[in-house]
Amino acid sequence: MEITILVHPEAVEGISDALFSIGAKGIVEERLPLHVRVTAYLSEAKEVDERLAAIRRRLAALEKEGLRLGPGTITHRTVSPQAWESLWKQHFKVWRVAPGLVIAPSWEKYRPEAGECAVTLDPGAAFGTGDHPTTRLCLRLLVGRLRPGDRVADVGCGSGILAITAAVLGAREVIATDSDPGAVSVARQNVRRNGVADVVKVFEGDLLSDHQGSFDLIVCNILAQEVMRLAGEARALLNPGGTFIGSGFEGSVATMVEDALAKAGLEMVSTVGEEGWTACVAVRPGPGR
Repeated sequence: MEITILVHPEAVEGISDALFSIGAKGIVEERLPLHVRVTAYLSEAKEVDERLAAIRRRLAALEKEGLRLGPGTITHRTVSPQAWESLWKQHFKVWRVAPGLVIAPSWEKYRPEAGECAVTLDPGAAFGTGDHPTTRLCLRLLVGRLRPGDRVADVGCGSGILAITAAVLGAREVIATDSDPGAVSVARQNVRRNGVADVVKVFEGDLLSDHQGSFDLIVCNILAQEVMRLAGEARALLNPGGTFIGSGFEGSVATMVEDALAKAGLEMVSTVGEEGWTACVAVRPGPGR
């Protein structure tokens, strides 16, 4: 079953959570001039009325929380199993996410222009195509902060997009971790697809302490609570002058994340945002390379 909801950007995260809670196997977010079209795919077209009622209750709850809903219109249809597994691909196109950096789907042939780096990606069921604001923020920050020869960690790597980008930007070694076995499998496939298996190593787990050595840059594009939980460990594993990039959360909780990073001993550099989502950049004090 395919369910489509048209909402204001403020309501996207809340309605996506609701869709996953009723059994969604995948979600596509399509940005429109004023709203976002959220499309979810469920493996079985059953209990339709109950599922739609749950979505309406979630929309009402979000409105009570003070979020703008936008139209809030809901449509649904049944599609063939072969179709829903590939329909989302029509929304994933070539993205120029930062100067000199392009993200291209694996099923489209793309030839990089002079001076351009291209990452070829098939996200499968894992998070990370470069289309979501938090991923775009992290990609742009990697372009600005990563130095050739850096040792990099990507915590919550999803499809592997950030880890692979770090490799093509010149990192000497990248350790990528994710607690989801499915994401680990997808990330490893994408690493091989981009020819960076000698640089990027993907592991199942959510911590870095099992991986010897320190890092010049750590990026975490996950939930705010996880970024705050990992702040202390990240500080301990960063080389002096090393950079920490945390994202995956809305601007309303950015202050809490900044406070957690500061309490962990990291020095805030900047906080950037896009479409209500935020990324924080901090460094471990000390002379760096």
